[in-house]
Amino acid sequence: MKFPALLLIAVSVGTAHAQTMKPGLWEFKQTPQLDPARQAQMAQAQKTMESMAPERRKMMEDMMAQRGVSMNMAGGTLTIKTCVTKEQAERNMAPVNHHGNCTQDVKRSGSVIQTHFVCTDPASEGDATVTLHGNDGFTNDITMRRQRQGKTETTRVSGEGHWLGADCGDVQPMKSQAKP
Repeated sequence: MKFPALLLIAVSVGTAHAQTMKPGLWEFKQTPQLDPARQAQMAQAQKTMESMAPERRKMMEDMMAQRGVSMNMAGGTLTIKTCVTKEQAERNMAPVNHHGNCTQDVKRSGSVIQTHFVCTDPASEGDATVTLHGNDGFTNDITMRRQRQGKTETTRVSGEGHWLGADCGDVQPMKSQAKP
């Protein structure tokens, strides 16, 4: 199951990196305001993870950690821990996969970054506002619109990201797909 919030995180984090960030372990918490069907999917995914045999759940968590993601969906909030390498921080590259073949129009005023994005796979567009809190944190609000079965579906996400420390522990860096 793909989570629409992952695309949104990629957008928000990508814009937040206009300011040099610290390398190391970061945590991103994103809370989507989903329609009832999507809320049910998130709840089902959480139940599936909770009901897995401990060894299978550990195997899945280890596999995700090898890809640079430690994820928790409790309480309707998607929490991702990821490792940002020194090179990613220096190049201001988001440590999250950029799915969707997206273009962005970014405008910055002080610590506030406004982004309008358009993606082609799947077709969607939206706006993000990211407020930077130094080089070790940010908050964001995102609105994404896309067509689904002939209707416009709007997803809103609010969230935050913060630096946890220089040591990434077991979380491996995720390969960025963004161009420098």
